[in-house]
Amino acid sequence: MPSSQEPQPPLKNIRVMDLSRVFAMPFAGANLADLGAEVIKIDTCQTQFMDTTRTITGPFPDNEPGKYWWEQGGTFQNLNRGKRSLTLDLRSEESQRMVKELVRVCDVVLENFTPRVMDRFGLDYESLRAHKPDLIMVSNTGYGHSGPWSNFGAMASALEPTHGTGAFMGYMEEGPDGRLLEGQIPNKMGNSYSDFLASWTALGSLMAALLRRARTGQGQWIDLAMYQTGTTVIGPGLLDYSYNGRRTRRIGNRHLVWSPHGVYPGQGYDQWVAIAARDDNDWRAICQTIGQPELLSDPRFADSIDRRRHQEEIDEIISAWTCQRTSYQAMDTLQEAGVPSGAVLNAKQALVDPHYLERKFFEPVHNPPELGLRPKGYVGRAWKFSASETGIKGPAPRLGEANDYVLAELLGVNRENMDRLMEDWIIGNIPEGGEAPGQISLDEQVELGWIAEFEADYLEKLPPV
Repeated sequence: MPSSQEPQPPLKNIRVMDLSRVFAMPFAGANLADLGAEVIKIDTCQTQFMDTTRTITGPFPDNEPGKYWWEQGGTFQNLNRGKRSLTLDLRSEESQRMVKELVRVCDVVLENFTPRVMDRFGLDYESLRAHKPDLIMVSNTGYGHSGPWSNFGAMASALEPTHGTGAFMGYMEEGPDGRLLEGQIPNKMGNSYSDFLASWTALGSLMAALLRRARTGQGQWIDLAMYQTGTTVIGPGLLDYSYNGRRTRRIGNRHLVWSPHGVYPGQGYDQWVAIAARDDNDWRAICQTIGQPELLSDPRFADSIDRRRHQEEIDEIISAWTCQRTSYQAMDTLQEAGVPSGAVLNAKQALVDPHYLERKFFEPVHNPPELGLRPKGYVGRAWKFSASETGIKGPAPRLGEANDYVLAELLGVNRENMDRLMEDWIIGNIPEGGEAPGQISLDEQVELGWIAEFEADYLEKLPPV
C-alpha cells in the first residue's frame, strides 16, 4: 500500500562535518544540505585562515561590502547555503581534540587540504576512524594522496591544464565579424570547471559509500583527485592517439564529424544561438526551415564530410538567417523542425528564462535583514525527486552561529570553558583582525573590460522571489 507519510529528505539524520573551503567540497556540502543532511561547517575567527569566499571573493550587494562583509559575499552564500557554522582554530590541540570528539556523532567528513595538512593536524582518515569506525571521509585534493604531485597545491586555472582538456580548447581571438576564432593559446574552460566536476564526483562516490555502509556497516575513505576528474572527459582523444598517433587540435565551436555545428549570431548585440546538426535528416530540416531547400542538391553539401569541408560557406548561409531573429526565435523555430539548438543565455537572461522559472530552478533564499542581503533566487539542482523532499534549507550560516549548539549540546562543553575558548579566539562570531576587501566601481569595471555591462535598474528587471 502507498505510504501515507509526508515526503522526507533522502539524507535525513545524516550529519556531515565540512572541513573544506573555497569551492568544490563546500558546494558538495551545500547539496548534501539540500538533500536533508545536517552539515556543520568548520569555520575560524582567524581572518588569515578564513575561507576566502567569506573574505575576498564577493560579489557583494551593490558592489559594496557592508558592516558584516564576512557574511555578505555571494560566492560564500551560494556554496554554503543551509549549513551550520562552528568556529575552531585547527592549529590548537584543543580544537583538534574537539574535531575528534565531534566526528563520533558524524557520518561523513569532507575536507580538501593537501595531504600533509591533515596529517600534521592529526586529522587524517586513520586518526579519525579510530573515533568513528564506520566513518565515511571524502578527501578532495588537486592530485590525490599518492604520486609525485600529491602535495602540490591546486587552483583551477593551474590545475585544468593537467587534465589535458586545454589541448582540446581555445578560441580566444575575435574575428572581424565578432565571431571567436581559434587562437594560439589554450584557454580556461569556464568558472572553476574542475571544482564543479569534483563536486558532482564527490556526491556520486559518497552516495555509493553510504549505500555500502547501510548494507555492511563499514565506512571508507574516498581519495578524490581533481585533475583526474577532468581527464575523464577526453577519453576519445586519448584513444585516438593510442590508436592512430593522432593528436587532436583544439576544436573550437565546430565538431569533428557533425556539420553544421556551431554558434551563430542572433538579432541584437552579443546574441547567439547554438545549432548542432547530427545527420542528413537534421541538415534537410535546416535547409527547409531557413527557406533554402535548393541546398539539398548542392554537391558541396552532399554529406557530412562534404559539409565539414565547406563549413565556412554553411556558416555564412545560416548566419544570414539567424541574424534576422532573436536567439529564442531561432531556437524555437529550429526545435520545431527537430533540429537540436539552443539560445546562448547569459546570467541576466537565465534569471528570467521562462523554462528555468517554470521548473522553479532558482530557489528563494531569505537572509537576516541586518545583513542587507535582499531575498534572491539561488541555483538549485538539475534533478527532481518524485517522492523525496529536497530544497535549499536556508542561507549560509553566520560565523559561529552553531557554536553553542555543537559545543554545548553535542559535545557537552560547559559555559566556563566556552567563555575561555572565546577569549582565546578559538570560537566567536566576528573575525579577529582583517577588513573589508576594496572594490572597483561598476562603471570603471565596464571601462576596464572586466564586465560586459552594468545596469543600474537591474532590480526592476528581476523576477520576484
